[in-house]
Amino acid sequence: MDVLNATSRGQEANEHVLILTPFKDAARHIEKYFDNVNRLTYPHHLISLGFLVSDSSDGTIEKLHEHAKWFANNRQEDWQKFHRISIFRKDFKFELGNDESRHAFGVQVERRKIMAKSRNTLLSSALTEEIAWVLWLDGDVVEYPATILEELIAQDKDVIAPNCWWHSYNEEGGYDKNNWQETPESREFQKTLQPDDVLVEGYPELVTHRKLMIDMRHENGRTELYDTVPLDAVGGTCTLVKAAVHRDGAIFPTFPYQHQVETEGFAKMAKALGYSVWGLPNYLVFHII
Repeated sequence: MDVLNATSRGQEANEHVLILTPFKDAARHIEKYFDNVNRLTYPHHLISLGFLVSDSSDGTIEKLHEHAKWFANNRQEDWQKFHRISIFRKDFKFELGNDESRHAFGVQVERRKIMAKSRNTLLSSALTEEIAWVLWLDGDVVEYPATILEELIAQDKDVIAPNCWWHSYNEEGGYDKNNWQETPESREFQKTLQPDDVLVEGYPELVTHRKLMIDMRHENGRTELYDTVPLDAVGGTCTLVKAAVHRDGAIFPTFPYQHQVETEGFAKMAKALGYSVWGLPNYLVFHII
């Protein structure tokens, strides 16, 4: 049996999953992050965790090492012990000004290029030979089903992303605007761009005419959890990728690729390689507000 041939059979076929998370000044999220991954029902001996810490001064890497050591030394059943926990550090010397938000429109392209470098460094460092699936999971995704790996793997898609939302006790809304479909209008708009122009989503300063997955929830009365829709781009909050897609050359471009960088550029690259990209509009994971 080809252990690298990711299939819908997942744990039945002993397919290994690598969960990758870049961290920057994220010490406050680490305990919740590990609580969540420890609840995963997919056998932990088939799960490896990989982290890249960059440009952090809040003790992120120290806290990561503390948690990794606890899991390594804690007496757990074999299925509860993660196969491997790898922690890497690489600084990119990218800092926002005191009056700048990481979500501000003006910093998005440069910020996303640095994030692409971070993801590529982490991927190349942590992707070992036994891995069949890669789950990109942001450190500030705070709520998702414990069965998420089984449920996403069962869809047997090359690239698949749940719908990332946020919620409070009485409100909710769409968060990850990087999961989207091109439209006839967006394709026409791109004909007016220069080759090096980079598009970013969800900003009134730049209307791209794309259809966002956050707007597809319960669309046309479809409420099935596993309803899939084809996508042209994905975000990085929570996205499952067959490892073969990365091994065949789909990375996170730090340069404009079809007017995109980072995760959206990755999806464009995966499609250019012949892979399909999908979304689950009604399957929700939740980002911190």
